[in-house]
Amino acid sequence: MLVPKEFDRLVECFYQGSDEEVSTIEEWIAFALEYLNKQQRAVVKRFLQELLAQNLTDAQLQRIWGDAGANYDFDDIRGVLTLIRDAID
Repeated sequence: MLVPKEFDRLVECFYQGSDEEVSTIEEWIAFALEYLNKQQRAVVKRFLQELLAQNLTDAQLQRIWGDAGANYDFDDIRGVLTLIRDAID
């Protein structure tokens, strides 16, 4: 599966210390999504819909997340990706 550059851009917003100004994961996601315009968010949403529909293992999802340039890992990557998908209008 080809990972869109828009997803890479979003993932780069999650790095050590980038959560210091927020109190919940939902706020952190909303903050990160502000770095994308409406078209970019739509690309990320479509990608996440397709990705999560594939029923990949958590290890596979973590690898995709890391390969996209993440500098922060989540224990529940599937849950985080689902929250991101659901946060996009």
